[in-house]
Amino acid sequence: MSNELASTGVVDRTLGTGDHKTVGRLWIFSGLAVGVAALVLRLLAALEQLDAGSVALFEDLDEFVQVWSLSRDLLIFGGVAAVLVGLGTFIVPLQVGANTIAFPRGATAAFWVWAASLLMVVASYIGNGGPGGGRVDFVTLWALALGGMLFALVWALICIASTVLGARAPGMTLEMVPVTAWSYLVFALLGILALPVQMAQLVIAFLDVRGGYMPIVETTPLSAVMDTITLAPSVYWLLIPTLGIALDIIGVHTGRPLRFHRSTLVLIGLLGLTAFGASVTAFGGRRGSVDFNNAFMVLGLLESVLPLLGALALGGESLRSGTPSFRVPLLAGLTSGLLALGGATLALLGAVEPIVGFFAKLADRTPDVPDVLTVNGTTFNAGVTAAIVTAALVGAVAGLQHWGHKIWGHQMGEGGGSLAVLALAGGGMVWAAGEVLGGLGDQPALPAVADLDANMVTIGNILVVAGVAAAAAGVALALLNTAMSGVLGRGSVAEPWSGRTLEWLTDSPPPFANFESQPVVKSASPLDHMDRSPATSTPIPEEVTA
Repeated sequence: MSNELASTGVVDRTLGTGDHKTVGRLWIFSGLAVGVAALVLRLLAALEQLDAGSVALFEDLDEFVQVWSLSRDLLIFGGVAAVLVGLGTFIVPLQVGANTIAFPRGATAAFWVWAASLLMVVASYIGNGGPGGGRVDFVTLWALALGGMLFALVWALICIASTVLGARAPGMTLEMVPVTAWSYLVFALLGILALPVQMAQLVIAFLDVRGGYMPIVETTPLSAVMDTITLAPSVYWLLIPTLGIALDIIGVHTGRPLRFHRSTLVLIGLLGLTAFGASVTAFGGRRGSVDFNNAFMVLGLLESVLPLLGALALGGESLRSGTPSFRVPLLAGLTSGLLALGGATLALLGAVEPIVGFFAKLADRTPDVPDVLTVNGTTFNAGVTAAIVTAALVGAVAGLQHWGHKIWGHQMGEGGGSLAVLALAGGGMVWAAGEVLGGLGDQPALPAVADLDANMVTIGNILVVAGVAAAAAGVALALLNTAMSGVLGRGSVAEPWSGRTLEWLTDSPPPFANFESQPVVKSASPLDHMDRSPATSTPIPEEVTA
């Protein structure tokens, strides 16, 4: 009888769990696996694009567009967003001293709705649906299923935001919330505002296709539906939690928590404001295209660099004043921050044309913009997105390495983590550079079979192939490293490091209710004022605390 109960318990913990830690692990594993699959599909599309004169790997141009579109859908909403939601689902309740996540059953349901919708998205493409699809039923299934994925993400984000707002430990004000938990609050609130706008776009696409207002043979309108969430500044949404993770890591691995805590929270909040891109959506034209001359979009591109730069500068103060331990989490966190800043800065080139055009219109003159800076609507924008997505993935890997022992009960391998970060960051930079070069050579944003003889485009496509292959290998290494630590139980048993926020107060992995007793918080570094009870935690050395 006991064996039967034990078996039932395993099933319950997997399928009907109310433990946010189990749900977080499900998100993380699934997101990494889907991320690998998405990058492999993107590699196939890149190989096809390399042979610009003909379609070799796919039957026709529409199938080419389908593979490219599926890779984009899976990478953003099946890979990056899923891993970030998984980290937040696991870590945020621990950081704010909650016994569980708000609406725990809802958090579990959100994951399973996401997983079911993911399978339906893949099925819709297999059935000749998605942008470029030839069957109305499966094209509309794509719109509904992708909308289901977005709905599930919003559901999960509501649980995370509610935990920060309503389940904090006694004494913890919003000003005392740890940087990672605060960044997840901003991430969640922005997602709750922006993703429903994208869901509305999908509803319009569903009605247009079902009612015959949009012929499915026209791939451009349907492909452009997702542009308003996958292009800068909207895609900066993915940077918000990784920025908080990087700053938290800096505080722990230098032995010096961020000195200007409240200023850091303000800067992360400002990044959330500038990353809100719903205003660039075009409902009226039934085309879903992005207006690159939109004033809000241009301002978002210009202003997003400032909070990123300011937050990283505040983190630099801890690096300067503390004692950095350049292990994988710190190196990955710093790499993520620099990639994010580089991607946001690169996006400024795309704002040159609309800015010059605006002032030329005021002066009643014809805009005089060099051809090399006329990049909007080309793969240049995909290059910016590649840099941002890579920064988010590297930041997620940094978080997994940093809290790996807390999540799995074993420290994740340093060697595997180093290789994953190196391959992912290096590949991402090469990928972004290739897309940018293609854009400077006027390669169109939407995949097309065209004879582009420009050397810049050819070199760019070669770089995209090499970069995507390396990035895929990096995510695969991260997945393998995670599996070895979580499933196989390999790695260090002793907690390798610890910080001053509440997740370090409990065991690794934490018990079901997270804490033996409800902690009481007196500052933004609560462990400075209380004893560390779990035997698995390693006290901060006296020379660091002094």
